[in-house]
Amino acid sequence: MSKMMKRGILMLLLLISVSAGIIYYTIDLEALKTIRSFNAVSLLLALLALTLGMYFDGLRLQRLVKIGGYKLSIQAVLRVIFSNYFMAMLTPGASGGAVAQVLVLKSYGVPLGKGTPIVLIRTVFSIMFLVVMLPFVFLHDAIEIPYISRNMLLVFAVVAVIATLLGTYILQTKYMRQFVYRLAKYFKVDKTKDWLSKLETLNQGLGLLYKKPGQSIVVFFESGLSLLCLYCIAPALMYAFTSDIHIIDVLDRMILLNLILYFAPTPGGTGIAEGLFVVLFGPFVPAGTVGIVAVAWRVVAEYLPFFIGMYAVLTLYGRQFVAQETSHEQ
Repeated sequence: MSKMMKRGILMLLLLISVSAGIIYYTIDLEALKTIRSFNAVSLLLALLALTLGMYFDGLRLQRLVKIGGYKLSIQAVLRVIFSNYFMAMLTPGASGGAVAQVLVLKSYGVPLGKGTPIVLIRTVFSIMFLVVMLPFVFLHDAIEIPYISRNMLLVFAVVAVIATLLGTYILQTKYMRQFVYRLAKYFKVDKTKDWLSKLETLNQGLGLLYKKPGQSIVVFFESGLSLLCLYCIAPALMYAFTSDIHIIDVLDRMILLNLILYFAPTPGGTGIAEGLFVVLFGPFVPAGTVGIVAVAWRVVAEYLPFFIGMYAVLTLYGRQFVAQETSHEQ
């Protein structure tokens, strides 16, 4: 059995265990009455939100690739997007998603040297959008975190935005290169070149943005639209149990939750995502149903794209493998 197959089986068992645990510890007898009034339209709305999110994600990917001087077919765009979901779910911090995207782009004619900065900037734009939205989240939503006041949260959010914007400039200066060199020498002397190479890759990605600033701004807004559509999956599923949904409040908390998940140590954020969802959205749905909504959200937003991505990746490299074997036989 291959390493990927073993990891996939372990991931499946983890997903089932976490989902069952979340539902078991949050459901009660009163919730069973609410479940009977389940509104199936919510599933259609959730799938619509997922489709729109993928659509805008595809638009920004095509635009970034075009800025880099290449073109992608719709099939290639879908494979890149879903391969990200597939490998991100199998690796801590979703780190494998970037690798998968670069490899699939290479399969469609985009060299590694061009594909890597494209994928990196795609991720950077997503994080930048979430960071920029943080001050609005804390201004609008009275999210309570133990021992931290709302004013402190707001100050942190504003500082994060300023640091992010300044960082995009500082990264390209010689001072940053000198800093990375010294830092690499201090921690890992034998990997200094690797650290500098990663900095250079990031700067290449930023160079793409400066190449066509107008198009880059469009990509940023497409990133935001994609994320907001995907975050609408949660309120769509809440509609199954209640029509009293404060969608802006839900989106606020989805932004905070997903920003945290970018740094989650577990594969695909499994366990952390469901737990945070229960904590943040318990007050938004009838008692005892938040666990069901949390699991449904993960199924639609992550697990469904994961299995589509598994098919996309395995069929792509399966065909390549067969082609190579055939050429060897000839």
